[in-house]
Amino acid sequence: MRKIKYLGAILAAQILPAVALAQTGTLPSVTLTRGGILDLLNTILTWFAAIIFIVGIFVILYAAFLYMTAAGDEEKIGKAKRAFIYGLVGVGVAILAFGIWELVASFLQA
Repeated sequence: MRKIKYLGAILAAQILPAVALAQTGTLPSVTLTRGGILDLLNTILTWFAAIIFIVGIFVILYAAFLYMTAAGDEEKIGKAKRAFIYGLVGVGVAILAFGIWELVASFLQA
């Protein structure tokens, strides 16, 4: 009996929000305008650039770890240098993404 009450409470918690949303009567209309699409693209680009920037920073930290633990091994030092360069390129791409977006947005709004 206790399991049935627990299951009923879970089911009610799942259904009640849908019932509450059904009270509005009509769904809001969503229209994509050129400004709305640009805002959507801006949000996507901002998230993408932020993720690339964070990954680039972690790659640079990983390269520093590789360099410190190389102990004079030329192969490991080379791997660390390549990782550092890749991290710098990632950070650079993330920073340039904002500038490129502003350039593209200015062309699209014209």
